[in-house]
Amino acid sequence: MVNEYRHFSELKKKMRLVVCAHKKLAKDDLSNDALAYVIRDGNACYKIYTSEFCGGHSFWMHEIGHILLGHLRFEDETNRQVFDRLMGTWQSFSKYISFKPKDENQTMLSLISLLKNYAMDMEVNSKVFDKDEEEFLLKDMNQAEFKRLAYISENRLAGWGDAKRRLERYSYQKLNNKNAILVTPVLAENYNFPRGLSWRQYIDLIILTPDLVMPQICEKLRAEQGQFIEKASKIPSEIIRKAAENQDVILAESLSSGSGDGIGVEKTCGKTRSFAIHKLGPEVRTFITERAVDKIDDTRTDYLYLANRGKADGVLRGKSVEHSDYFAGNVFVIVDTSGSVSRERLAQLLELFFEIRGSVGEESKVIFWDSDLQRIDSLSQGINEIPVGGGTEIASAIQYTASRFCGENDKLFIISDYYDYLDKWLSEVKKLRCSCYGICWTENRQKVSYKNEEDFYEFCKEVETLFVKL
Repeated sequence: MVNEYRHFSELKKKMRLVVCAHKKLAKDDLSNDALAYVIRDGNACYKIYTSEFCGGHSFWMHEIGHILLGHLRFEDETNRQVFDRLMGTWQSFSKYISFKPKDENQTMLSLISLLKNYAMDMEVNSKVFDKDEEEFLLKDMNQAEFKRLAYISENRLAGWGDAKRRLERYSYQKLNNKNAILVTPVLAENYNFPRGLSWRQYIDLIILTPDLVMPQICEKLRAEQGQFIEKASKIPSEIIRKAAENQDVILAESLSSGSGDGIGVEKTCGKTRSFAIHKLGPEVRTFITERAVDKIDDTRTDYLYLANRGKADGVLRGKSVEHSDYFAGNVFVIVDTSGSVSRERLAQLLELFFEIRGSVGEESKVIFWDSDLQRIDSLSQGINEIPVGGGTEIASAIQYTASRFCGENDKLFIISDYYDYLDKWLSEVKKLRCSCYGICWTENRQKVSYKNEEDFYEFCKEVETLFVKL
């Protein structure tokens, strides 16, 4: 049954005064996310494009709204107006974006276009659709998106692998939540903005609250900025774009120049430290030391100590004395020996753990694992030789280590290239009684290895991870 909107007949009457043509999107052009859009062709003629997967009146009404509200007119003038507004608070926006200094102007123009689209969508969705009709809009959008992804996946069009993964995630989410969705419309109330304002008023609200809005729109922003990211960037471009899918990880690239590896500027609400890639050196040593060694000041003041004992004045002075009723936690290091990195480079990384052996528990161990246990070495006695294995099944290593060694005061480190079933890792990590940290080796590839993007970011939200170039 087609959803009946209260304003549909009213919009059709107004459209009689507009020269407009309706076009269907070609099926072989479905790799982008556009299910429908409108363009202005000439001074007064408009063309509305919709996919054949778009059912109901929702998409048609939305694009008509853009026309009737004048969103496609005076583009140069409106861009200039937004540019003037954005200049005063550009730094608050630019910290969320990765770009090279020479591309800053182009980046700002791209951001202006995106912000305008969001503001205009807010105006259309709050004026064309009543509050109680938004569920119809949501339903129509998700049905169309499901059909689009299914067609792309079945016919192996451009982006079919990503489409297939999105459908698989959606099917899994539906098992646990019948209200799971694939896409959401841009609604003013989702940003805590009032309904019914003009798009210029929404722009003003967005500019006043960049830290509220930018984390929610950074996914599309980074997709547009991909062309400005240098392939040899310190942070792989694929990671910059995909990181935006996780709103708990907000990332900006360091703008420093030079050939040395640097640290990406980070702002994270999750547990992932950074998507910057470090060489073995001070940053990696600091990451390990700060998390493996307990910061316990086990000294107490004994105010009854007679500091000048035997002297005539008999003055009592406090003395700090050390107590030995605290035992340092052990560190257990799971090492993926599937052969993704040379033993020489891995030995250098393990040497950083060996340096702190005197500051951690005596039972600390290094567990070498591929698809099964290979060997266990005592950290205090040093590593004899690093074995080389074949397959990868680190979830069983986490389970093995947790069941035999890990106590509440201990720490677990996982060293791997993360090319494994991270959902299984996460399932085992959540059973741990101790803290867990990850060190992911990358070799500075354009794309960090992992099998499932969603599992990758879910794991990084739970387990603080450092990315290391080996």
